[in-house]
Amino acid sequence: MRILVLGAGAIGGYFGGRLLQAGADVHFLVRERRAAQLAANGLVVRSPLGNFRVEAPTVSAAEPGPAPDLILLSCKAFDLDSAIEAIAPCVGPHTHILPLLNGLLHLDRLQARFGAERVAGGSCVIPATLTPAGEVVQLNPMHRTVFGPLAGTSTEVRPKLQTLQALYQRGPVDAVLSDQMMLAMWEKFVGLCSLAAMTCLMRGAICDILAADEGRALMQEAFDTCATVAQAHGQTPRPDVMAGIARMMFDPTSTTTASMLRDLESGGRVEAAHIVGDMVARARAVSVNPGILGVAWCHLQAAEHRRGRLG
Repeated sequence: MRILVLGAGAIGGYFGGRLLQAGADVHFLVRERRAAQLAANGLVVRSPLGNFRVEAPTVSAAEPGPAPDLILLSCKAFDLDSAIEAIAPCVGPHTHILPLLNGLLHLDRLQARFGAERVAGGSCVIPATLTPAGEVVQLNPMHRTVFGPLAGTSTEVRPKLQTLQALYQRGPVDAVLSDQMMLAMWEKFVGLCSLAAMTCLMRGAICDILAADEGRALMQEAFDTCATVAQAHGQTPRPDVMAGIARMMFDPTSTTTASMLRDLESGGRVEAAHIVGDMVARARAVSVNPGILGVAWCHLQAAEHRRGRLG
């Protein structure tokens, strides 16, 4: 199975690197600067589970090579339009696309461009970053990916996803092939939106928020609202999953923040519209009061407007 990974940043670099470790046929579609880094140094991953370096074959939009069986799409939401244009020349008659983006909005755009039958569902959880030197750094041992067909995905995708899971199982990645992929994506959406909304609005980690007088109550409001929206859209989160998210969200010792807060504080672009804004829109669409989520969305919009105004 030929796999094409769009980009070789923190997410694509990590999961693509693990596939290369497992002996998969993987190529990275990257820009010229990143291609030069990979040619000179290989793909370097710093991980609590052991550092490694692998040779990373690359292709370009101008010369994409043979059509892949599977494309892993791991860009930020605000780069989705350019990502779609980048992979379009690579999509052959039997190519499937597996996006690992946060949220849900990207599914409609990918399905509209390539057809619902070509788009599977996917998500991942890994705290990782890319250094200026081009090294992928895994910040803690968590590295989970879940993928599976969606309602409109063609049946041809299943053996590809089974092969993908088997490749990951040769290494340490926790890879799950799910038959309830939309539910799994909604569950992640609930947890991520709760975390992003609250840590960005309060400009602090979980422990900082819970130390405030009203912190726990406001965290609970955000969490409950996201779960209510999921349920209203016919995707009731499973109790065991909700319990796991709650353990993370209400741990008074946790220094966890959403990556959105790190992007916000560094002055970079954020996925606010794709996560918090979309959850607010979906809440209003089913007559759910977004409450604290609406406040967080206003905060994020104001910050983005100020960033643009001040340059």
